Amino acid sequence: MKVSQRFYAALAVMLVATGASAFAATVKVEGTPVPMAPKPDLSGLNFLIGTWQCSDLSSRRPGPFSVTQVFSMDPSGYWIVRDNTTHKASWIPRESHSQAKITYDAQAKRWVMITTSDTGGYSVETAPMATGMKKTWTYAIQTKAPDVASYAPLVYVKVSDTKKTMTTSFTETSGRVVNVKETCTKS
Repeated sequence: MKVSQRFYAALAVMLVATGASAFAATVKVEGTPVPMAPKPDLSGLNFLIGTWQCSDLSSRRPGPFSVTQVFSMDPSGYWIVRDNTTHKASWIPRESHSQAKITYDAQAKRWVMITTSDTGGYSVETAPMATGMKKTWTYAIQTKAPDVASYAPLVYVKVSDTKKTMTTSFTETSGRVVNVKETCTKS
């Protein structure tokens, strides 16, 4: 390589290095940690913590069936967790399990409940602030059941610290409306 070529090659390397250094000096790197969302105030739901025995009745079933719900606080403090066990009945061939995680999104000003089940079911429900002792959850997304056209909101009512109810309904593709009621007592 000729001297002039080496000179221009060295000059080019030096200009690239100087430009990269100047660019790196202008990039602002933040040293503070990413801000965490504040923990929601879940104290209004503390009465739920513990084990509940529930009786569910659907107008398309021959009678009630039982569900055990166990509520606990997630170690992070961001969620209340509900573990459900639906017990066998003449039309329920085996126990099934689901888990719901409930939190309050202060930025969006809404409650959020995310539910999954061991039978592949899933749903996301949202609710505004409770009205008195009543909280109304509306499905944002959920598993599509083959014979269900639409779902009504779930209406939960705190009767006392040891009793709660839930009512809802859904409309089958045939047009028939099925009513569902759940009554739970804390043991």
